[in-house]
Amino acid sequence: MIRISQHGPVTCFKMGREINGQVMYWCAAYQVGEVLIDSGCLHTARELAQALIGRGVRAVYNTHHHEDHIGGNSLLAERLGVELYAPPASLERLADPDKELYPYQMLMWGPAPPSRPQPVGEEVVAGDFRLKVIPAPGHSDDLVVYYEPDQGWAFVSDLWVAPRQKTSRDHENSRQILAAQKALAAREPKVMFTGMGDVVEPAAPALAESIAFLEEMAAKVADMAAQGMEPPQMVKELFGRESSLMAHTQGQLSYENFVRSFLKGA
Repeated sequence: MIRISQHGPVTCFKMGREINGQVMYWCAAYQVGEVLIDSGCLHTARELAQALIGRGVRAVYNTHHHEDHIGGNSLLAERLGVELYAPPASLERLADPDKELYPYQMLMWGPAPPSRPQPVGEEVVAGDFRLKVIPAPGHSDDLVVYYEPDQGWAFVSDLWVAPRQKTSRDHENSRQILAAQKALAAREPKVMFTGMGDVVEPAAPALAESIAFLEEMAAKVADMAAQGMEPPQMVKELFGRESSLMAHTQGQLSYENFVRSFLKGA
């Protein structure tokens, strides 16, 4: 399924695999000028390629290497002749994407075919707009935000998911996410275009709520760690129970991983 919406000069392609009439988890691509930011997942690649015919997209710029952001790369390059670009730290992983996905990832997104983007520089020219490339690690070590300072547009991918995001994957680092969100907030963005296709405007209150929540959680986890508590005990203290997403994602997304993510170095 694909839903196309217009937000000024930005076109949002919100995509997801429909299962029993419902999309369980969305992914997104955004067109600015002749540039497409991210390419969605394998399951929606054909539909996206069809939707882009006649829209003048000449290049795809990935935000990071996860399968729900790069799954259309190969097909778009083949069918539309687009050039591919990605953060330098993503390149080897896009050439040889992870095939050992969790069952829920296979179901919702599918494995991304190999692609060979060129490394993105410090700025992207997208028609009349210029996007700054800002490293924003935490969700993944290679994630970048594309930021248009004159318009206040921040294409944040998965740097921001919700005001009070409580679940994490085991590789995530919430201290780094907090630092990256603070750095973005200092630029005073007006609109956030998220990796799930949500367009958040105004951006400042949503960012501020997330920053305050992460700061609160960081302080509480640090205090409990100083008392000698282990992560499972912290989960019970903070949330009362484990997230239902833990079972649905075979343990990948959980409150415990969220807690553990604060115990990593910034």
